[in-house]
Amino acid sequence: MRPGRSGTASRRPGAAGPGAGGLRYSPGVPRLYYMPRTRSSRVLWLLSEIGAPCELVKLGPEDRSSAEHLARNPLGRVPVLELDDGTVMFESAAICLQLADLHPQAGLIAAVGTAERALVYQWVLFAMTELESPLYRWIRDTAESSGDSGARERFAAAAGAIEAALEGRDWLLGERFTVADVLCASVLGSANTRGLLAAWPGLEAYVARGEARPAFIEAAAISNQPRD
Repeated sequence: MRPGRSGTASRRPGAAGPGAGGLRYSPGVPRLYYMPRTRSSRVLWLLSEIGAPCELVKLGPEDRSSAEHLARNPLGRVPVLELDDGTVMFESAAICLQLADLHPQAGLIAAVGTAERALVYQWVLFAMTELESPLYRWIRDTAESSGDSGARERFAAAAGAIEAALEGRDWLLGERFTVADVLCASVLGSANTRGLLAAWPGLEAYVARGEARPAFIEAAAISNQPRD
């Protein structure tokens, strides 16, 4: 798929069926507003895992402050998902959960009320609050050469907890890959690319497993492009 620019949709007929992977386009489907090298990457990965038709609209940096985009997200951030009924939503974790629910055949989230689904919720929220939040404070503090804010220690505690949870299993729920793995592996991937996971070899291996998935590789071809 070739991403478009500034409100121009990127479209490619999909060869893969639902659940088989492959980002593709069909009329009357959700629309994802995204920018490369942002949190949009985790939504693109999930879409590829699902194999769901989706219209991709690549935004340039200047588009984020436009009145049109601020009407979608008042903070001007990406990703933003416009559902086929016109509902607009933001926050990457919420988007991923909604897409997993809309495509149960992909097997990325368990049924409502099950223990497995409770664990998906747990790890999705863990990714956002216990991993991502201190990770990016740690990265910022390091770049600014500021004093120790405790962010590294908080991230280290969370990293140790998830590494222990993964002991003897490939994914957070065992053999089943879920939306929780998309979120956790995405956040940990950001740490790994900066060489920050050396103390947790189990997490390095977890990220490597996630990034070896065909769906991740396909999505990365879009999400790793220059922002231009």
